[in-house]
Amino acid sequence: MRRLLLLFVGGAIVFGAFSCGKKKDYSKLSIEDVFRPYDVKSGYIKYKVSGDEEGYEELWWDEYGLKTHKHRNVISVKFGKVPLEGWDIGTKEWIYSYGRRFKRKYIKEELRDTFIPDSIIGSARPNNLFLILKSRWDKLSPEQKNKIGPLIEKFAKELQLGIVYKGMIQKPNQLFVKKIAGKKADVYKVKGKDIRLFIYKGIPLGWEVLTESGAQIFVEAVEVKENVQVPPDKFGPLQGPNVRTVIYTDDSVAVQQEKILINEMLKTYLPELFEF
Repeated sequence: MRRLLLLFVGGAIVFGAFSCGKKKDYSKLSIEDVFRPYDVKSGYIKYKVSGDEEGYEELWWDEYGLKTHKHRNVISVKFGKVPLEGWDIGTKEWIYSYGRRFKRKYIKEELRDTFIPDSIIGSARPNNLFLILKSRWDKLSPEQKNKIGPLIEKFAKELQLGIVYKGMIQKPNQLFVKKIAGKKADVYKVKGKDIRLFIYKGIPLGWEVLTESGAQIFVEAVEVKENVQVPPDKFGPLQGPNVRTVIYTDDSVAVQQEKILINEMLKTYLPELFEF
């Protein structure tokens, strides 16, 4: 049996694990068994969005978060009730990002604009973060895997807290939790900023953002389903007559630049991975 231990060093969250029994042998595990963003295999969450935007978001996931499908459908209240709809889909091999275009039409009789849903435009690119991790993991010796495995597990969880805020995210105290959709979520706060994250088993159940410019966004889960069967087609490119997907392959300039950035990020947060 494994239990999670949260330590706090210099205001940063440090994830560790201690075992009540046999120690995990990372040398026998694949990268998919080690790099697991969520602690629940599959599920679905519906979020309510309020504040400067109103509407909802949805999240489907499988393989402990290695496959995700996020759908966002909101209206920007602050900027004239403009509709915004988008999809972000991730697999171990590809990342897809889509946005819906709207036709704007002015209704003279009502003195207002209306927005008519139009085509969906998106892109696909290799999931370089996972592919780079897998490539390096597969080349490690058993001894190296046992040394680096726990660090990759920790890195996967930290990604859910926002890697850009590494060292700035703190949990006020061990008992600081918020009940959301029947689940007890740990509450984290970004140091020096009015940003809060609500995390349950590694899964985001919501967040609150208040910026210095006055922007306010509140997102909170209203429905959570764990370990449900998610249709496989949720984790592929969107389909339909009005959907267009631009594919960026490994030899495109944008993908090459992204690979450089990801390698630099991994060297910063997982330097041990580059020692061999």
